[in-house]
Amino acid sequence: MKSVEGYSSTALLCIQTGRAHALLTGRGATGIEAALRAKGLVDARVGIPANTCYIVLWAILRSGNQPVLLDVHPNTGMLTIESINQPLDALIPCHLYGLPAPMRAISEWAHANGVFLIEDAALAIGATVDGRAAGSWGDVSIFSFGQGKIIDQQLGGAVLTDDAALAEGMTRWLAGLPEWDDRHVDLTNQWLALYWALHQYDDRDARLSGFYPALFDLYGDLVSFRLPPDDSPGLPEKLKAIEADRRRRLALAAHYDEALALETFPRPPGATLWAYPLLVNPDIRDDLLHHLWDAGVHEAARWYPSLQPMQVALCPGFPINPTPVADLLASQVITLPLQPGVAAEQVNRIAVAIRNFFS
Repeated sequence: MKSVEGYSSTALLCIQTGRAHALLTGRGATGIEAALRAKGLVDARVGIPANTCYIVLWAILRSGNQPVLLDVHPNTGMLTIESINQPLDALIPCHLYGLPAPMRAISEWAHANGVFLIEDAALAIGATVDGRAAGSWGDVSIFSFGQGKIIDQQLGGAVLTDDAALAEGMTRWLAGLPEWDDRHVDLTNQWLALYWALHQYDDRDARLSGFYPALFDLYGDLVSFRLPPDDSPGLPEKLKAIEADRRRRLALAAHYDEALALETFPRPPGATLWAYPLLVNPDIRDDLLHHLWDAGVHEAARWYPSLQPMQVALCPGFPINPTPVADLLASQVITLPLQPGVAAEQVNRIAVAIRNFFS
């Protein structure tokens, strides 16, 4: 990448991905809603992996469209042509954990079927996907710079496209959004506290998932907003350093591999990792997670849960699309930390805690 000197964040994103247009957004999901609205889709069927982030489902609903949960491949956790192959108007594949979805095959399928394609690269900035930069695929692509993401600005994201008309339409819509303020901060803190507890048990009792309609009504505004001017300090420097950070994350992941010798997803060449996805037996997953929390590993989490309970609650009239593989993977995964500040010594302490649990 060229020097950051003299380049804006959007210019650097275009250089990195080869895109013609890049727009900064309040968060990654803001870009998804902007793209669906600028495309003019209404009551359209929008396919997403069943094990992606809840905010993607919310963005689809807020744009006036219908989310369709799709199953994934058991070995990779990603969408495949086989799991997608049904009538859709739009599709949002995600590079889950930073690992690449098969974008070349998906793009060919979308083009052949007239499907609007949004590449969700929120967890994969800096990765290479089928020989191209993450964020360079689809009619539109999105990045996220929110709390805990690979580039962590606490807030923010970007939406990218090569289509000038789409870029203009998204720019107009984004300009009309409310600016992030203290109200959004308060709503975010409320929502995260509630969702952290609720998503851990929503698949066990339908009465729990029944809270989601009221929560969506209360907190749906957190999908789309715009940042105050000059609210992305340091972003150009972080974009320049993304390859060094990718190598650091992969070196730590290799350390986890060696120290744990437990199941994870394969990492193709060019991949990055947002977090290390550890796969364990569903019968012991929660016991191991609580063991890690008790050992002080508070960054360990169960992302990403299946969205089936949330969709059933928010979309009672929509057909249910079974996603047994995604549901199973969601019951197996524990994500381990790779964020800046994590070093080999911390990986060793986490590995010791996990080995102690199994022994």
